[in-house]
Amino acid sequence: MKKVIPVTFIICMLASTVFAQNSSLNNYKKFDYVRVDEGSMDQFLKLAEQELKPRFQELTDSDVLSSWSLYYVRFPGGEKSNYHLISIATATNIDTLLNTFSDLRLPSYIPANTSEKIQKLASTSTLVKSELWKVENALPINGNADLPSTYMTMDYMEVAPGKNPDYLMLEDEVAKPIHQERMDKNAMAGWHVYSLISPSGSSYGYNFSTANFFNQASDIEFGFTNEVINQSMGKNANVSELFNTIYTTRDRVKVELWKLYLHVN
Repeated sequence: MKKVIPVTFIICMLASTVFAQNSSLNNYKKFDYVRVDEGSMDQFLKLAEQELKPRFQELTDSDVLSSWSLYYVRFPGGEKSNYHLISIATATNIDTLLNTFSDLRLPSYIPANTSEKIQKLASTSTLVKSELWKVENALPINGNADLPSTYMTMDYMEVAPGKNPDYLMLEDEVAKPIHQERMDKNAMAGWHVYSLISPSGSSYGYNFSTANFFNQASDIEFGFTNEVINQSMGKNANVSELFNTIYTTRDRVKVELWKLYLHVN
């Protein structure tokens, strides 16, 4: 008779493996949330494509950055979201990443040493906030770590003090195999886990996030179904205990759907 191993036991036994895996992931991401002035979106996007994208291509070609992406927010839309675009710059070195955006005269989503044309973006937009994240875990996006998919959902998580190791183990040993199963079925393109480096503090609202990548919007509808869970963890998986473990480890604060507009790597 096959024994049923509780989810919590699996999580605890494999802790050292998780941290070994995480120690090899050294990418950092700077998220800049940008609101574009009313009536200026066409002008902003045109400048971003013609002027800003080539500048980021220079930075990636010279290995200063690993990649750069510009997403626009699909949901929530309208007045519910006070930003329209998210600029994501990725680098393997946190100092290099921050130094790339060190010109205090410019919004921090515009890299230093840019042309006057690029700087015109500042007159049509407002930087709502900036965040610095560390990649803690990942499944390659479309088989390539630097190639994004068309759609991305950003799940913002609040993990209680002292629960960070438990949460990361949960993502690695429970969520990761499930997402891998979804990718094997071509229902998902990739998956990341991020920890928030700055800003921080209990009043900020969240301290972790997961990025879920999809090639088509219809795949977003189907998540942790019993079928996918059983296929990834075995028919003897205790689904009730699984979800109880998830709910007691973190709160999902909000989920946003973004669509890719520009990308270089």
